[in-house]
Amino acid sequence: MYNQFFGFKERPFKLVPNPAYLYLSRIHEEVLAHLNYAVGYGEGFVEITGEVGTGKTTLCRMFLENLDETTDAAYIFNPKLDARQLLKAINDEFGISSDADSTKALIDRLNAFLLEQKTRGRQVLLLIDEAQNLSVDVLEQLRLLSNLETTTSKLLQIILVGQPELGALLDADDLRQLSQRINLSCHLIPLTPAETREYIHHRVHIASYRPGGVFSAGACRVIHRYSKGVPRLINIACDRALLTAFTQGRSQIDRRIVKQALSELDGSRRLRRRVTDRRQSLVIGLLVFLVVLVAAGLIHRLVMPENERISASVESHAIESDNTAIQPGGLSEPVVAGSAAGREAVSANQAPPSEAVGDAGDQGWPTVGGPGRLLSAIPAMASRDGALRAVLDTWQLTGTTAAIDAVSGDQFFRIAAGRYGLDLLRIKGNLELLKKLNLPAILEFPDPGGRPSRYLALVKLSADRAYLSNGEDRYAVMTASLAGEWNGVALIFWKNFFHDAGVIPITASGDAIVSLKMQLRKLGFSIDKMTAAYDMQTRQAVEALQTRHGLDADGLVGPLTKIAIYNEDRTLDIPRLTMVSEKRQRIQ
Repeated sequence: MYNQFFGFKERPFKLVPNPAYLYLSRIHEEVLAHLNYAVGYGEGFVEITGEVGTGKTTLCRMFLENLDETTDAAYIFNPKLDARQLLKAINDEFGISSDADSTKALIDRLNAFLLEQKTRGRQVLLLIDEAQNLSVDVLEQLRLLSNLETTTSKLLQIILVGQPELGALLDADDLRQLSQRINLSCHLIPLTPAETREYIHHRVHIASYRPGGVFSAGACRVIHRYSKGVPRLINIACDRALLTAFTQGRSQIDRRIVKQALSELDGSRRLRRRVTDRRQSLVIGLLVFLVVLVAAGLIHRLVMPENERISASVESHAIESDNTAIQPGGLSEPVVAGSAAGREAVSANQAPPSEAVGDAGDQGWPTVGGPGRLLSAIPAMASRDGALRAVLDTWQLTGTTAAIDAVSGDQFFRIAAGRYGLDLLRIKGNLELLKKLNLPAILEFPDPGGRPSRYLALVKLSADRAYLSNGEDRYAVMTASLAGEWNGVALIFWKNFFHDAGVIPITASGDAIVSLKMQLRKLGFSIDKMTAAYDMQTRQAVEALQTRHGLDADGLVGPLTKIAIYNEDRTLDIPRLTMVSEKRQRIQ
C-alpha cells in the first residue's frame, strides 16, 4: 500500500512475530542470554514472563532459529491441552511415534529418544509458549518429564514462556515441587523512551531499500506515551502513522501526523465500542422481554378458576455493563527539572559573585576556588538528582527521577541510566582517566561527618579547569583544588550504540565479534575476514586502539574499550568532556 512511497521492501510494523525484525533492548539481551545458558548448562526449568505485546514470542522464535545443529527443540505454542495430548504434541515435534494411547507408552518412547540423543552428544530442548494457559495437571506432568535423567545430567531442558499470570500459577502451593526446580527466571518489561526511538528506527532500517529517518524524535516521543513502550502497540501506532502520512503525501512523520493517526485509531475503536454497546443493549432488551413473557405465563397458569386471586410480584434487576476500554497512553510529558521553566531563582543569601577568583573564559561559568560552594548550596539528595539531571542534559535527555528516589547509592544512577538507554560505569581514578574516557561524569564527594555523599556533574574539562554543575548552578574550579576534595570515584554514563553485550571475546556472542570487526574497519583498521572468529588480526587492531587511548593493551573489549571505539566514531552523537586533543597516557 505505502511501501513504494516510503521505499520499503515490506511493511515494517506488521504484527506477526518476525525474528528478522527483532530489536534487542537491554532486558531482551538478558533474556536471550538466559535462553542460551539454558541450552548448554541449564539443569532445571527456565521461566520467562512478560506482559502482552512485549515481544516474548518473537524472541523465542529468534532463539529457536539460531540454535546450532547439535540441539533438537520442540516448540509448543498451543498449550491448552491435557497431559496426554501434550505428550503426543511433544513426541510429534521430535518426530517420535505418538500413536500410543497410554501415558506410560508415550513417556517411554520419549525417554528412549532422549537417551539416544544423549549418547550422540546432542541437547534436547522443550519450549512452551503461552504457558500461563497450562493446567495444574499438565504442569505436574512437565515436572515428571524433568525427572528423565542419567546419573550425571538431565535429558530434557524445559523453558516456560508466558504472561505474568504464569508466575502466580507456579507460586501455588500444590506446584511447589515444580517451583523449586526453576533455576532461571526473568521478566520482560516495556521499552524506555530511548529504546522506543531505537526500536522504531531499527524496524524502518530493516524494511528500507534506502537509509534515512522517517519518524522524527517528537513523533517517537508521542508514540512512546501512547504505547507505554509495549512493542505491539508501537507497531499499531507506527503503521497507522505511515498510512496517515501516505494519504497526505508526506515522506517525514512528525508529532502532528502521529497525533492525527492516533486520533483516527481511537476514533475507530470508539466506533467499534458503540457498535458493541448497541448489540449488547439489544441482547439485554431481548432477554428482559423473554423474562417478562415467561413470568406472565407462569402467573396465568397459577390463576385458579374460582377467581381466587393469587398475588405475584416480579422483581426486575438492572443489568449493569462496564464497557469502558483502557486506552494506551496517559503518560504526561516528562518535566525537565533543570530547564529554564523548572529552575528556581538563585536565593539572595548565596555568596555574592565577588567571591569568584577569576573568569572561566566561557560566559556563564564563573571560576571559584573549589567545589565547596556548589556542594554547600544544595542538600545531599538534591545534589544526586541535580548531578544526574546535568549529565542527562549533555546527552539531550529529559525526564524525572520521582519513581526511583527511594533507591540509594550507585543503584539509583544505574536504574536511571537504564531508563534512558544508557549504561553506567563506576571507576576509581583521577582527572587524567576521565580525560581519556572523554565523557561527562558524576563525581562523588564523601561527607567528612559520615552523612550521605554529595554529587556534582563534571560536564567540561580543560587543561586547568573542571566545569561542574549541581543541576541548578554551574562554576569552573581549578583542577588542583578539585583533586584535594574529590575522592576519585566517578560514575560514567555511556551508550552502547551497537548493543555489543559481554566482554569480547570471553562472554560475547559471535554477532558481537562481527559487529566489532565492522566498527574497527570503519575506523580504518585492516580487517579481512568478516566472520565470528576473534582472530589475530582483530586482536592486534584492538590492542593498537587500546594503546592509542592509553588503555591496557590486553585485547579484551569491555566497557573502557567500547567507549574508546565509540569516541573515535565521529558519526555518533556523543557529548564530549573535552574537544581538545590531549596527549594520551597509559592507564596505570
